[in-house]
Amino acid sequence: MSKVQSVIIETSPHRPVNFNEKAVSKVLEESYLIADVKEDGVRLNLCVEQHHVDSTEEFWTTEWLSREGKRFPAMGALGALDGDRRWEDFFETDEALFPEGFMLDAELRIDDLPCKDIAGTLRRHQAIDLSRLKVIVFGILPMSVVRSGQDYDVTHSVMKYHVEYQVKLLQERFPEIAWSVVESLDCFSMVEVDTLYESVRERKLEGLVLKDPIGIYKRSKQSGMWKMTPDDNEDGKVVGLVWGTPGLANEGKVIGFEVLLESGHVVNACKISKALMEEFTAKYHAYNEVSCTCCPPTEENPYEGHTVKVTFMERYPDGSLRHPSFDSFRGISAPTIKE
Repeated sequence: MSKVQSVIIETSPHRPVNFNEKAVSKVLEESYLIADVKEDGVRLNLCVEQHHVDSTEEFWTTEWLSREGKRFPAMGALGALDGDRRWEDFFETDEALFPEGFMLDAELRIDDLPCKDIAGTLRRHQAIDLSRLKVIVFGILPMSVVRSGQDYDVTHSVMKYHVEYQVKLLQERFPEIAWSVVESLDCFSMVEVDTLYESVRERKLEGLVLKDPIGIYKRSKQSGMWKMTPDDNEDGKVVGLVWGTPGLANEGKVIGFEVLLESGHVVNACKISKALMEEFTAKYHAYNEVSCTCCPPTEENPYEGHTVKVTFMERYPDGSLRHPSFDSFRGISAPTIKE
């Protein structure tokens, strides 16, 4: 069974709520919207802060964390930039925005891999070459605020300039990593929002995150930021297994999962490859294998509670899905936690 990782820092980043045209239109009536292009990566909270060994020795540590505040196994194996002496120059100059340390809120890409492959790579305890990393930054907070758990009283319109300023310095001091500022555009009408969204989708990108420019950076999932993505996928948790039909080719194999979606519907998410069928079935049998005849047989699901992404063709008026399919697991630091 997978070892559940502990929370390193309770980062509680501001997460966007689902798109609400009424709420978004209200913001547009009063001012404008900041529209960030949503990258198909993994949410990263990169924390950098100073630690003191004693009164004379100090060093800077880095933690590459998920939005749940847990380490990515691959980044833990790498120890990227942890204890790097270049941080001393970074923070000793007047160029450091937050001298006591900061948290970058960003999207992490690895080469040009799709999100599900990035998550799979981060799950492995194998170091990743820094040149493969792409860190697309859209937020920055001082570590004192992160650790306090309070909202950060800086507006989104101001924060984007803080991000630009600090990313420029990171590019200069740590060029082995591809640091960048999230692609963003100010929109003054729903027509502009819709036009930008369509162009982003044509580029095969995930969508937009819309921000109220006078809204502040809040903690956890709250309004002031809205996620504008296509209604063709939904997350959920595994509540059962789907087995192949007796008498047909896949008899005796796990061909998918019963998934309780976040919307409350339970669907059979199948349409997986032959290789995944073999993998899931083998894990089921290994998990339920008994070591002695005195032990009663078990029928436990080794994937129970795993977080997954389900794709579909369309959503019916009653909320059910047309042709739901298993896409990928969402857990990285732990299989039951969506990250």
